[in-house]
Amino acid sequence: MNRRRLQMGMWNAFSEEKMERFGSDAISGIEICQYRDNESLLYTTKVCKEKGLSFGIHTPVFGGQPYRLPRITSTDREEREEALRCVEREVRTAAEYGADYILFHYPFVPIFPLETKHDYSNMPKPGERYEADQIDAALFTDISLQLFDALCELQNRYGQRIVLEHDFWGEHEKLLTMMFREHPEIGLVVDTSRLDISARAFHTIEPMRWLEDIAPYVYLVHYSNVRYEEDRFIHHLPVLPEHDEDDRFGDAYTYLAYLAQRPRSSA
Repeated sequence: MNRRRLQMGMWNAFSEEKMERFGSDAISGIEICQYRDNESLLYTTKVCKEKGLSFGIHTPVFGGQPYRLPRITSTDREEREEALRCVEREVRTAAEYGADYILFHYPFVPIFPLETKHDYSNMPKPGERYEADQIDAALFTDISLQLFDALCELQNRYGQRIVLEHDFWGEHEKLLTMMFREHPEIGLVVDTSRLDISARAFHTIEPMRWLEDIAPYVYLVHYSNVRYEEDRFIHHLPVLPEHDEDDRFGDAYTYLAYLAQRPRSSA
Protein backbone atom coordinates (compact mmCIF):
# COMPACT_ATOMS: atom_id res chain seq x y z
CA MET A 1 0.00 0.00 0.00
CA ASN A 2 1.33 3.47 -0.87
CA ARG A 3 2.27 5.60 2.11
CA ARG A 4 0.64 8.99 2.29
CA ARG A 5 3.21 11.74 2.44
CA LEU A 6 3.23 15.13 4.06
CA GLN A 7 5.52 17.83 2.78
CA MET A 8 6.11 21.52 3.34
CA GLY A 9 7.03 24.40 1.09
CA MET A 10 10.66 25.48 1.16
CA TRP A 11 11.04 28.32 -1.31
CA ASN A 12 14.18 30.35 -2.13
CA ALA A 13 16.57 28.22 -0.05
CA PHE A 14 16.60 25.29 2.35
CA SER A 15 16.08 26.54 5.90
CA GLU A 16 17.04 24.47 8.93
CA GLU A 17 15.29 27.06 11.11
CA LYS A 18 12.06 26.59 9.19
CA MET A 19 12.31 22.82 9.49
CA GLU A 20 12.83 23.16 13.24
CA ARG A 21 9.98 25.62 13.66
CA PHE A 22 7.34 24.08 11.41
CA GLY A 23 8.55 20.55 10.79
CA SER A 24 7.55 17.29 12.42
CA ASP A 25 8.42 13.60 12.19
CA ALA A 26 5.42 13.21 9.86
CA ILE A 27 6.99 15.41 7.16
CA SER A 28 8.63 13.30 4.50
CA GLY A 29 9.31 15.85 1.76
CA ILE A 30 9.55 19.47 0.67
CA GLU A 31 8.47 21.49 -2.36
CA ILE A 32 10.99 24.01 -3.61
CA CYS A 33 10.80 27.01 -5.93
CA GLN A 34 12.90 29.95 -7.10
CA TYR A 35 16.24 28.84 -5.66
CA ARG A 36 19.19 31.20 -5.93
CA ASP A 37 21.50 29.10 -8.08
CA ASN A 38 22.76 25.61 -8.83
CA GLU A 39 24.81 25.52 -5.62
CA SER A 40 21.74 26.24 -3.51
CA LEU A 41 19.80 23.52 -5.28
CA LEU A 42 22.68 21.04 -4.97
CA TYR A 43 22.91 21.73 -1.22
CA THR A 44 19.18 21.11 -0.85
CA THR A 45 19.36 17.77 -2.65
CA LYS A 46 22.25 16.77 -0.36
CA VAL A 47 20.29 17.70 2.78
CA CYS A 48 17.20 15.86 1.52
CA LYS A 49 19.24 12.71 0.95
CA GLU A 50 20.76 12.96 4.44
CA LYS A 51 17.37 13.50 6.07
CA GLY A 52 15.51 10.95 3.96
CA LEU A 53 13.27 13.61 2.41
CA SER A 54 11.84 13.61 -1.08
CA PHE A 55 11.52 16.90 -2.90
CA GLY A 56 9.41 18.29 -5.70
CA ILE A 57 9.82 21.47 -7.69
CA HIS A 58 7.24 24.17 -8.32
CA THR A 59 8.35 26.02 -11.43
CA PRO A 60 10.30 28.26 -11.80
CA VAL A 61 13.28 26.33 -10.46
CA PHE A 62 15.49 29.39 -10.09
CA GLY A 63 14.78 32.92 -8.91
CA GLY A 64 16.58 36.16 -9.61
CA GLN A 65 13.80 37.47 -11.84
CA PRO A 66 10.11 38.37 -11.50
CA TYR A 67 7.94 35.37 -10.65
CA ARG A 68 6.49 34.16 -13.95
CA LEU A 69 4.84 30.91 -14.90
CA PRO A 70 5.13 29.47 -18.44
CA ARG A 71 2.11 30.51 -20.51
CA ILE A 72 1.57 26.95 -21.72
CA THR A 73 -2.03 27.50 -22.85
CA SER A 74 -1.55 30.89 -24.47
CA THR A 75 -3.66 31.50 -27.56
CA ASP A 76 -0.53 32.85 -29.24
CA ARG A 77 1.34 29.98 -30.92
CA GLU A 78 4.80 31.56 -30.62
CA GLU A 79 4.20 32.29 -26.95
CA ARG A 80 3.15 28.66 -26.39
CA GLU A 81 6.24 27.40 -28.17
CA GLU A 82 8.48 29.59 -26.02
CA ALA A 83 6.63 28.37 -22.91
CA LEU A 84 7.28 24.74 -23.91
CA ARG A 85 10.96 25.49 -24.43
CA CYS A 86 10.98 26.86 -20.87
CA VAL A 87 9.14 23.76 -19.64
CA GLU A 88 11.75 21.50 -21.24
CA ARG A 89 14.61 23.41 -19.60
CA GLU A 90 12.89 23.11 -16.22
CA VAL A 91 12.14 19.41 -16.71
CA ARG A 92 15.77 18.75 -17.68
CA THR A 93 16.98 20.51 -14.53
CA ALA A 94 14.53 18.61 -12.32
CA ALA A 95 15.74 15.32 -13.81
CA GLU A 96 19.39 16.24 -13.30
CA TYR A 97 18.82 16.89 -9.60
CA GLY A 98 16.55 13.91 -8.98
CA ALA A 99 13.32 15.74 -8.18
CA ASP A 100 10.32 13.58 -7.38
CA TYR A 101 8.19 15.80 -9.60
CA ILE A 102 8.10 19.18 -11.30
CA LEU A 103 4.92 21.23 -11.26
CA PHE A 104 3.43 23.66 -13.78
CA HIS A 105 0.10 25.53 -13.74
CA TYR A 106 -2.72 24.53 -16.11
CA PRO A 107 -4.45 26.34 -17.62
CA PHE A 108 -1.99 29.15 -17.76
CA VAL A 109 -3.04 31.82 -18.78
CA PRO A 110 -5.93 31.48 -16.22
CA ILE A 111 -9.47 31.63 -17.63
CA PHE A 112 -12.46 33.46 -16.17
CA PRO A 113 -16.08 32.47 -16.92
CA LEU A 114 -18.68 34.73 -18.49
CA GLU A 115 -20.13 35.86 -15.16
CA THR A 116 -18.37 36.63 -11.90
CA LYS A 117 -20.14 36.20 -8.57
CA HIS A 118 -17.61 38.21 -6.56
CA ASP A 119 -14.77 40.23 -8.04
CA TYR A 120 -11.90 40.22 -5.54
CA SER A 121 -9.33 42.95 -6.04
CA ASN A 122 -6.36 40.55 -5.95
CA MET A 123 -7.66 38.14 -8.56
CA PRO A 124 -5.67 38.03 -11.84
CA LYS A 125 -6.22 41.28 -13.70
CA PRO A 126 -7.17 41.75 -17.38
CA GLY A 127 -3.97 41.03 -19.28
CA GLU A 128 -3.06 38.35 -16.71
CA ARG A 129 -6.08 36.19 -17.60
CA TYR A 130 -8.41 35.27 -20.44
CA GLU A 131 -12.08 36.15 -20.44
CA ALA A 132 -14.46 33.47 -21.69
CA ASP A 133 -14.78 35.08 -25.11
CA GLN A 134 -11.00 35.12 -25.64
CA ILE A 135 -10.56 31.33 -25.69
CA ASP A 136 -13.48 29.12 -26.69
CA ALA A 137 -13.90 25.41 -25.98
CA ALA A 138 -12.65 24.24 -29.37
CA LEU A 139 -9.45 26.28 -29.18
CA PHE A 140 -8.77 25.38 -25.56
CA THR A 141 -9.33 21.69 -26.34
CA ASP A 142 -6.86 21.80 -29.23
CA ILE A 143 -4.25 23.65 -27.17
CA SER A 144 -4.72 21.25 -24.24
CA LEU A 145 -4.34 18.14 -26.38
CA GLN A 146 -1.11 19.47 -27.90
CA LEU A 147 0.15 20.39 -24.42
CA PHE A 148 -0.53 17.03 -22.80
CA ASP A 149 1.03 15.18 -25.73
CA ALA A 150 4.14 17.36 -25.39
CA LEU A 151 4.33 16.86 -21.63
CA CYS A 152 3.97 13.09 -21.94
CA GLU A 153 6.81 13.07 -24.47
CA LEU A 154 9.03 15.16 -22.18
CA GLN A 155 8.19 12.96 -19.21
CA ASN A 156 9.24 9.87 -21.13
CA ARG A 157 12.35 11.44 -22.63
CA TYR A 158 13.78 12.72 -19.35
CA GLY A 159 12.31 10.12 -16.99
CA GLN A 160 10.90 12.99 -14.94
CA ARG A 161 7.43 13.05 -13.42
CA ILE A 162 5.44 16.12 -14.50
CA VAL A 163 2.37 17.30 -12.60
CA LEU A 164 -0.08 20.12 -13.27
CA GLU A 165 -1.66 22.33 -10.63
CA HIS A 166 -5.06 23.59 -11.68
CA ASP A 167 -5.44 27.32 -12.12
CA PHE A 168 -8.73 29.15 -12.81
CA TRP A 169 -10.40 27.13 -15.59
CA GLY A 170 -13.41 29.29 -16.46
CA GLU A 171 -16.21 27.15 -17.87
CA HIS A 172 -13.97 24.25 -18.95
CA GLU A 173 -14.42 21.91 -15.99
CA LYS A 174 -15.38 18.88 -18.10
CA LEU A 175 -12.39 19.42 -20.37
CA LEU A 176 -9.97 19.47 -17.42
CA THR A 177 -11.40 16.23 -16.12
CA MET A 178 -11.21 14.64 -19.57
CA MET A 179 -7.56 15.66 -20.03
CA PHE A 180 -6.43 14.00 -16.81
CA ARG A 181 -8.65 10.97 -17.40
CA GLU A 182 -7.17 10.41 -20.85
CA HIS A 183 -3.59 11.20 -19.74
CA PRO A 184 -3.29 9.50 -16.32
CA GLU A 185 0.50 9.64 -16.56
CA ILE A 186 0.27 13.40 -15.91
CA GLY A 187 -0.69 13.90 -12.26
CA LEU A 188 -3.05 16.59 -10.97
CA VAL A 189 -2.30 18.90 -8.05
CA VAL A 190 -5.37 20.23 -6.25
CA ASP A 191 -4.92 23.61 -4.58
CA THR A 192 -7.52 23.95 -1.82
CA SER A 193 -7.11 27.74 -1.63
CA ARG A 194 -7.60 28.30 -5.37
CA LEU A 195 -10.51 25.88 -5.45
CA ASP A 196 -12.26 27.74 -2.64
CA ILE A 197 -11.59 31.14 -4.23
CA SER A 198 -13.05 29.82 -7.48
CA ALA A 199 -16.20 28.69 -5.71
CA ARG A 200 -16.66 32.08 -4.04
CA ALA A 201 -15.88 34.11 -7.15
CA PHE A 202 -17.65 32.15 -9.90
CA HIS A 203 -21.16 30.75 -10.33
CA THR A 204 -19.91 27.78 -12.36
CA ILE A 205 -17.73 26.10 -9.70
CA GLU A 206 -19.09 23.34 -7.45
CA PRO A 207 -16.02 21.98 -5.64
CA MET A 208 -17.43 18.66 -4.45
CA ARG A 209 -18.76 17.78 -7.89
CA TRP A 210 -15.37 18.44 -9.44
CA LEU A 211 -13.46 16.61 -6.70
CA GLU A 212 -15.69 13.58 -7.13
CA ASP A 213 -14.88 13.44 -10.85
CA ILE A 214 -11.19 14.28 -10.61
CA ALA A 215 -10.23 12.33 -7.47
CA PRO A 216 -8.70 9.27 -9.23
CA TYR A 217 -6.16 11.49 -10.98
CA VAL A 218 -4.96 13.54 -7.98
CA TYR A 219 -1.26 13.17 -7.29
CA LEU A 220 -0.83 15.86 -4.64
CA VAL A 221 -2.83 18.40 -2.64
CA HIS A 222 -1.61 21.89 -1.82
CA TYR A 223 -3.34 22.27 1.52
CA SER A 224 -3.94 25.78 2.79
CA ASN A 225 -6.85 28.02 3.64
CA VAL A 226 -8.20 31.43 2.66
CA ARG A 227 -9.51 34.32 4.74
CA TYR A 228 -11.95 36.59 2.93
CA GLU A 229 -12.27 40.30 3.45
CA GLU A 230 -14.76 42.63 1.82
CA ASP A 231 -12.95 43.05 -1.50
CA ARG A 232 -9.92 40.76 -1.28
CA PHE A 233 -8.65 37.50 0.19
CA ILE A 234 -5.58 36.36 2.11
CA HIS A 235 -4.52 32.91 0.93
CA HIS A 236 -1.93 30.21 1.69
CA LEU A 237 -2.87 30.31 5.38
CA PRO A 238 -2.47 27.31 7.72
CA VAL A 239 -5.66 25.29 8.10
CA LEU A 240 -6.80 25.48 11.74
CA PRO A 241 -9.76 23.84 13.57
CA GLU A 242 -11.26 27.23 14.44
CA HIS A 243 -11.74 27.94 10.73
CA ASP A 244 -14.52 25.34 10.54
CA GLU A 245 -17.11 27.56 12.21
CA ASP A 246 -15.90 30.89 10.83
CA ASP A 247 -17.54 32.06 7.60
CA ARG A 248 -14.57 34.31 6.84
CA PHE A 249 -12.47 31.24 6.05
CA GLY A 250 -12.58 28.72 3.23
CA ASP A 251 -13.39 25.00 3.33
CA ALA A 252 -9.91 23.53 2.88
CA TYR A 253 -10.38 20.80 5.50
CA THR A 254 -13.67 19.71 3.94
CA TYR A 255 -12.00 19.30 0.54
CA LEU A 256 -9.08 17.31 1.94
CA ALA A 257 -11.35 15.04 4.01
CA TYR A 258 -13.54 14.42 0.96
CA LEU A 259 -10.55 13.55 -1.23
CA ALA A 260 -9.13 11.24 1.43
CA GLN A 261 -12.24 9.06 1.10
CA ARG A 262 -12.05 8.79 -2.71
CA PRO A 263 -9.98 6.34 -4.78
CA ARG A 264 -6.35 7.45 -5.03
CA SER A 265 -4.05 7.76 -8.00
CA SER A 266 -1.70 4.84 -8.51
CA ALA A 267 1.03 7.14 -9.92
